[in-house]
Amino acid sequence: MPLLEREICKLTDNPTCTMINIWHDICDYALRRRIEVVAESRRKHPKLRYSQHEINTAFPAGYKGKVVLSVWVESFPALKPIVMSHEVGHWVLNLRGFRGMLHCPRHSDTEVLLNSLASHPPLYRLQREAGHDPQAEIDSSCDQNSRLFSQPGRINEVTGALRLADDILNCSFKNRERLEWTLGRNHPNTLRLVNRIVALASDYNLLDPEENIAFRKKIIEEMNLGDTWRDSDNIEAIRKLILKVEGTTSR
Repeated sequence: MPLLEREICKLTDNPTCTMINIWHDICDYALRRRIEVVAESRRKHPKLRYSQHEINTAFPAGYKGKVVLSVWVESFPALKPIVMSHEVGHWVLNLRGFRGMLHCPRHSDTEVLLNSLASHPPLYRLQREAGHDPQAEIDSSCDQNSRLFSQPGRINEVTGALRLADDILNCSFKNRERLEWTLGRNHPNTLRLVNRIVALASDYNLLDPEENIAFRKKIIEEMNLGDTWRDSDNIEAIRKLILKVEGTTSR
């Protein structure tokens, strides 16, 4: 059985509960209804269980005849509060008008990394507003990538640049210096791509939904990521899911 919302709040902390309340406020505004948050081990999900990597994600789904926001986590049932507020926060942004770019085929590494890169600045601000400081998690990811890219060798420069630009846009100054030095020594071509992405980010207000999606489209254009992309309409997608699962409209 997944953990229901009341259990999630007992097992986490006040900022997580604050983020869940923010989620309910935006659901009421955008959808005119309540969508409960539930949590489950990602090892119970048929498409997530076999991954050898850590996975935390969330998406609306049907559960017992209702649409819920299902959060699938690596650590279960010992939930990490910072992870819960992060995953719920993604969907707060989605209902606030932030849109992702969808790639064909879906869920490619490029799609996931591009959308993470663009969504993380407003998401980290939202987490801080709710009472969570994600900086330690950001810097830990940056340290891990510094170690990963500390050896010369062949890498996918596009996906590597998207991943590392995400770090550099959000990490502390000390971590940024270390990562840039590591890339300059071992992967100079990737560093050039990273610097280009970071320069482009400075041309857009990533905290604004329209400028944020414009930035995503500019990255696709500048990095020649192909033309099999379309932007998402998360609010309409949830409305359709509600109609499918519950047989009712959301307004």
